[in-house]
Order: sequence, then structure tokens, then C-alpha cells
Amino acid sequence: MGTHRRWINAFLVGFLAIVAIDAFHGTGCTQPLKDAVNLPLLVTGLWQGPWRLYAPDVDKDNLQLKAELVFADQATATWSSPDWAELSALRKFRLARHINYYNAILLADRELAWDDLCAYLARSVPHPQGKAVAVAQITLSLRGARIPPPDEKIVPAGPYRAFDPWEVIRVWRPRA
Repeated sequence: MGTHRRWINAFLVGFLAIVAIDAFHGTGCTQPLKDAVNLPLLVTGLWQGPWRLYAPDVDKDNLQLKAELVFADQATATWSSPDWAELSALRKFRLARHINYYNAILLADRELAWDDLCAYLARSVPHPQGKAVAVAQITLSLRGARIPPPDEKIVPAGPYRAFDPWEVIRVWRPRA
């Protein structure tokens, strides 16, 4: 029984060493080790390819959305999407559905979703003086900042705030 257990322990130590080598970013002296373990992992079906930042398709843009509401009496109010870089990890976890919603809203050709967002803002953003005045128009604008791609070099610290100018993506008016 003792010999059997030793073989199991040796297998586990070897397997965990291979997984640890594969998990580390292959640079410099660790690259030959990664190259050596790739074939055994490939043969056993355990090789997962490069996992840069542990995500298959990391964000490439830091996008912000802004709405300027003009009320019937010409008063204006501004609404902005949350600045996710400023929120704590716990708050981001709590607002995960909001993050997914804004990501979906910002995809191209989402005019119906933009109209629904504008209708929601027209109902929920209060008049600056607290008056019961209807919204006459909402201008939805977008701006973005490029995030450098992950590669063999260390990505500079973010958040990435070299934003392009605001671009109007939708002008919405409520139905009469």
C-alpha cells in the first residue's frame, strides 16, 4: 500500500508542477519550461492556449455614455453612465447586471435599445428645479479611450482616460 501511495503522490506533485509552469506567464527563463510542458498538456487534452489576463477577449475600449436632457421649459439636466474604474470591487459585483446592460447598449446598431434608455431617462431623471415638466429632447453621446492590448510586455496602469471627444449617437424626442 505504501508504494502505491508514493506513485500517487509522485503523480500529483508532477501534475501540479506542470500546471503551475503552464499557469505562469512565459517570459525569459520560464519560456523553455513552458515549451517543454506544452506537448504533454496537448496530448492529454489539458492545454488551454494562451490566457492573457485570464480572459479570451479583454476590453479594448473604455467607453462612457452621457445624456443631455432638455425639458419643455428649456431647463437642462445631464446624466452619465457610471465610471466603473472609480467603483470598488464589491460595488462592481453588486452592479454586474448594470455593467452588462451598458456593454450591450454600446454595441453598434442598437438604436432600439438607445430609445429605451432615453425613455427610461425621461421618466427617471428629475427636473433641475424639481418641477413636473416633461422632457422635450434627449441627446445621447459617447466617448471612448483605447486600452493597450495585453502582450508580452506589462500593460501600463489604467484607468485609460485619453478620451476622444464626445460623439452624438442619438437625438431622441418623446412621441407626441
